[in-house]
This record gives sequence, structure tokens and C-alpha cells, in this order.
Amino acid sequence: MYCNKLVSTFGPAHTSADIIPVRSFSQLMSNNLFMYIACDIFVSLIILGIPLNFYKNRFYDNSWTVGEWLISYAGGFVRRGLPGEIIHFISSKYLISPILLVWLASFIAILGLTAILFHFCKDLFAKSFLLSQLIILAPISEDYFVRKDIFLVLLYGLALLAMKRLYQKKLSKLSAILSVNFFSMIAMFSHESYGIWALPSLMLIFYLFERSNRINFKKSLILAFLSMIPSFISFILCWVYKGNIEQSLSIHQSWQYLSNILPTEGSLSEIRPIGAIAAIGYESSRVYTNSLLSQFNLNIFWHPGMWVLTIFIVMRLFIGKQKDLNQKGKRFIISFQLFAFLPMFLFVDIGRWIFMWLTSSALLFAFLCQTFGIRKLLLHSSRLKGANILSKIIPEFSSLKNYNRMLLFLGLPHCCWSVGRYLVSMPIGFAVKNIIFYFKVIFS
Repeated sequence: MYCNKLVSTFGPAHTSADIIPVRSFSQLMSNNLFMYIACDIFVSLIILGIPLNFYKNRFYDNSWTVGEWLISYAGGFVRRGLPGEIIHFISSKYLISPILLVWLASFIAILGLTAILFHFCKDLFAKSFLLSQLIILAPISEDYFVRKDIFLVLLYGLALLAMKRLYQKKLSKLSAILSVNFFSMIAMFSHESYGIWALPSLMLIFYLFERSNRINFKKSLILAFLSMIPSFISFILCWVYKGNIEQSLSIHQSWQYLSNILPTEGSLSEIRPIGAIAAIGYESSRVYTNSLLSQFNLNIFWHPGMWVLTIFIVMRLFIGKQKDLNQKGKRFIISFQLFAFLPMFLFVDIGRWIFMWLTSSALLFAFLCQTFGIRKLLLHSSRLKGANILSKIIPEFSSLKNYNRMLLFLGLPHCCWSVGRYLVSMPIGFAVKNIIFYFKVIFS
């Protein structure tokens, strides 16, 4: 186990509370059976769900998925424009459909994220959790596979991998700084939200690295900040050049010139763009109206309340089952990242933010375990007011069987919570969607 140092932080390794009771062979088989069933179901849904996502997102008219990738610099520098600029260049030069390039980018992103998740997390989290509709299956089951979310978390993981190699002395400090800023700048120019949830933890890691070299607090903080200056500048540029209506029109027109290789159901020929490209030109007031605050209604289920309940449940799933010696560390890291994501939770696509929050937290926790051992981090966190009651606020699951049962029957809508969306977002709901889709393909 990577987190042996956690044990020494919180007391003797073999106290009576840490002794796992002897279980019968049948109990063990029952627990493992549920885990194997859950993993098999999730893997099957991932494999079957990717073609379904491609089929649903095969036109320019899929304006919030494909359209997000097609934002470019056709009207000048603008936030989120880097991937679209690259796609436009390749499509124009080699006459390759932009849709195919978006599909390719999405597929490579999910493969890369899966690889880096298992590289970091396979010994620290249940495989059923990593494969579930909270992590890898999430964007596939909820139709944001063809968006940038997976790509952003992958770049965060690559930044952590660079820092891990620095700690292992396989990479120089300068190379690590350049690598982290390179991945972060690509992510920032793809979607500015990366600066909100990723930069705080990356700066913390640089700070911890400097402190590990016996550099004092003030100097470590300054060095950590200086190491991340290119990323901070990129973040500021994205907020300054947020876009306007004229730029969104220019982007739309640039894709109209490629109408011969860009499939559409009609919106490409319209004067004005729709979806993500149009949103580049939105005023701030319009953005804020599409927030969680606009969902304060009492129609059977109070939407903000249901999201709070969902967040509570997924935090428990992140922490895991009883007798996991890593629980105290997991509680701190998931809470730390939660504060970074709070501004994101004000907007409607909360399921997407939960996916990014959980995935980035898993990567961050695993990184800290494998490098710093997170002993010092937890030691300092225990001194914070209220830190000792985290275990009471966020309890663990009593057994592996109950844990996997919850994974199998939990739904996570990507936005706009409702009973219908909840049921469809459950693994069984997504399985039904796949059955209907493949039935139509085979028998139509």
C-alpha cells in the first residue's frame, strides 16, 4: 500500500479499531461477486456506449458537444479556442471532416484518462468506483463524452505525472515546471474552468516540493507562485478575452466555408451560430441566469437539495468502505477539491462538475500518496477548525457489498436534476438506452 505513512500520522498501525474481523469464505465471495458484477457491467456499458455517443454527436448541429470543440480563433484570440483552431487547420489542409477529428480527440482522451487513472489509483480505489458512472462511465452515459471535460482532467493527470517524475528525480525541476505549465496552458486555452479547480492544487504541490527541500514557508510560497506564472497569465488572458458576438459570428462563418466536409442538419447554413459557439458572445448576465440559483423551486424535489444529497453520497463513495486506512486522507483531499469546485457548482451542468471533481480528487490523492506520503499535509489539516468532525459528517460504507450496490443503483444526471434524468443516468437506465440504440441499428 502506498499510504503506509498515513498510519503513523494517526497512531499505531494495529490498534483494535484497525483490526479487520475474520470473514467467512462465503462473505468474501459475496462481496467480491458484487464487485466483479459491477465491473463487468461498467466495462460493457463503456464499450457499447462509445459508438452510441459518436452516433448521437455526428453533426455540426450538436452544438453543445461537437460545437464546444469547434470554437476557434477565426475572429481573433478568444477563450476555449485552441482545439478548434487546430481542428480547423487540419480539416482545411487535409480535407478531413471536423467531426472525425472531434471523435478522435474524444477517444484518445478517454483512453489516456483511463490509463493514467489506473496508473495512479488502481491500488487506492475500488476498480468498480473507477469504472463507474461517477468516473470513466460518467461522460459516456450522460452524453458529454464528446466534450472537453475528459481532455481537461487528462491534462491535469499529465501535469501530476510530470511532478511525480520530478519527485522521483527522473525529471529536472526546470523540465517539470515547463511540462506542468505546458499541459495547464493547453487545458486553459481549451476551457478556462481549469484555472479554477486545477491551479490551486498544482501550486500546492509545488509548495510542498519546495518545503520538502527544507526551504522556509515564505520562500517556498514565492517559488511555487513563480513556477506557475505562465499558467496564471493564461488564466487571466482567457477571462479578459472572453469573446463577443462578432467573434462567434466569425467562428460560425469559418466553418461554413468547410460545409462540404462538415455534416449538418441545417444549422450550419443559418446566419447565426447556436450552442457553445454562440455562448462565446453571451453577456455575463445571461450566463449567471443559467445557474443553480435559477432552479429554486419546490416541485416535488427541490433541485439544489437533491444536488447536495448527491454530492454527499458521492463523497461517501470516494471515501470507500470501512477499515480503509486511507479514509482520513481521502476525506481531506475530496474536501479540499470541493472548495475549488464550489464556483463551478453554481452553474447547471453539476453532474459534469462532479465527474471532474471526483476524478481530479482521485488523481490528486493518489499522487500525494505516492510522492509525499501526505503525512505533512494531513498533519497540518488536522489542526484546522472542524477537521476532526469530517469522519462524522462523511461516514464510510459498512461493507464492499453495500458499496457496490450503491454504485449500481446511483444515477448522476449531467445537468438539471429530475426523476426522469436520474433514472436514465443509472447504469440500468443507460443499459436500456444502449439496447434500444443497437436494436434500431440491427433491425432498421
